[in-house]
This record gives sequence, structure tokens and C-alpha cells, in this order.
Amino acid sequence: MTESERSGHRAGGGFLEKLAINIQDGGCTVIAFTGGGGKTSLIFRLTKELTEAGKKVIITTTTHMAAEQEHPFSENGNSGRIRENLDRYGYTLAACVEKKSGKLCSLPKDVLESLRDFCDVLLIEADGSRGFPLKVPEAWEPVIPEFTDIVVGVLGLDSLGRTIGVTAHRKERTEELLGKTQEALIEPEDLVKIAASKKGLRKGAGNRAYRVYLNKADVLPDQEIAGRICMKLKEQGFAAFYGSLRQPIKKPGK
Repeated sequence: MTESERSGHRAGGGFLEKLAINIQDGGCTVIAFTGGGGKTSLIFRLTKELTEAGKKVIITTTTHMAAEQEHPFSENGNSGRIRENLDRYGYTLAACVEKKSGKLCSLPKDVLESLRDFCDVLLIEADGSRGFPLKVPEAWEPVIPEFTDIVVGVLGLDSLGRTIGVTAHRKERTEELLGKTQEALIEPEDLVKIAASKKGLRKGAGNRAYRVYLNKADVLPDQEIAGRICMKLKEQGFAAFYGSLRQPIKKPGK
């Protein structure tokens, strides 16, 4: 057995399997995604796996999310369009549109909560990182709805060996948490600390199921580095997995 297998990472299999996410029949499973770059790609990878398994999926955000023009969309969470898209494609985006930026933004609280009535799985981008691989949140972040079942924190392994100033969104918060300056290099133990801390990726997760996904493992010269990070997190009681989302993702349901 390799070190990565001992850490809980398994080669092959889908991302649902790697993240140990079991979707139960009946009701709606709500999953919120926080942390660094890769959240949107992970959401669409999971959407593809879920729709192929026959699940109805809605994607939304509680902060901001880039508009995905090629995907079915229900502006303002219009219920008729949601039903039409789910019947036709098996999934849909549902959000408001910020007029100034054109980005997707959060639905009103009651509409957001009502999305659970239409689908088997609700996937929520609940944090912003502006594409940076690392994120330590400010006081008002992330925005995790109270009805969330699972929180998935995302970190980019391409941060290793690079400075906080280059790799982190909310650089000052990252400095505070790690006790380092912006010129300091990110090391594996820093990723463990960010992922495990209630001031880091675990902020707002509470007693919900919590998973950590380490993205961009393909950039590492030795992927056992990722395996060791996962093992350290597992020793602290956290499920952690690594992989890469760089491969093209075909449109879900196609």
C-alpha cells in the first residue's frame, strides 16, 4: 500500500468517490464549496458525475461566480425554467445576475432555500478567491447557508514553493494564520494548517461533514507530497483527497 493510499486517496474512480460523498435517495443533499481556485471546476466535474448517475442538480452561489454562458441557466431562480432545464439537461445554474459586472450572484434567502425542492443535489459556490490557489477568509466569509449538509474546502497545490504574496487571496489573513510574511514560501505544513483551522478552510463548517480537496496535483514533481499532506489531515480527523481538474470537462449531461 502506498502512502497516498494510506492517506485516503485512491487512484482512479470519480470525484464523488474520492470526496466520499454519498447521495441518498429522497430529499436534497446540499454541498457548499469554499477556499481557493478550482471550486467552479470541481462543481462542474461533480455535476457531470451526478447527472450521469441520474441525479437532478442545481448549481448556485452565495457570493459571486463567473457566468457560464454555455450552461442552462435560470435567472433569479425562475421555477419554470428550473424545471424545464432539469427535465432537459439534468442540471441548471440558478442565480441572480449582477448588472455592473455580469457575474452571477446570490439569490434571495427564501429563493435559495426553495431550490432544494427541485433537485437531488444542490451545489453552492460559497466563497470567492479570484483564482488564487489559497484562501484564508475575512470575518464575513465564507457564506455557507445554514441548511448545508457538506462543506468541501479547496486548496491549490501549485501554491507550494511560492510566496504568500503570489498565491493567497486575503494575504493579510494568510499572514496572520501562518505567522509568516508575504515573502515567505508556502510549505506542506502550511496547507495542513489552512485546511484544518477554524480560521481557515473550516471556518463556518461547524459540525457539518467536511472534506478537503487538494487540486493541481499534476504540477508536483512528486505526488507523494500531496499524499503526505492528506495523511497529516487524516491524523487530525479530516477526510482529504488530491487530484487534478485540469483535464477538459465535457458539458454535463452530454
